[in-house]
Amino acid sequence: MSRLKQMVKRTDVETAKAKRTCKFSGDAIVKGSICLVIYDGPRNRSCYSRRIALEMIKFARTRLSEIEAQLSGVQSS
Repeated sequence: MSRLKQMVKRTDVETAKAKRTCKFSGDAIVKGSICLVIYDGPRNRSCYSRRIALEMIKFARTRLSEIEAQLSGVQSS
């Protein structure tokens, strides 16, 4: 039997060892703060500040609920 395809990309929560820049907002992520890292390939990664990462998670959770409702045949209002 085939394996299920992963819908979520590889992600990590990291502590910045040096200054980073948020890919979405351009804000500085200072050394020692936590950030979300999303890997688009073996050497391609994007960093997001904690604030932006939490917004992204909320949006993804809402979108996944919509998809689940559509597949279940439940109509949302």
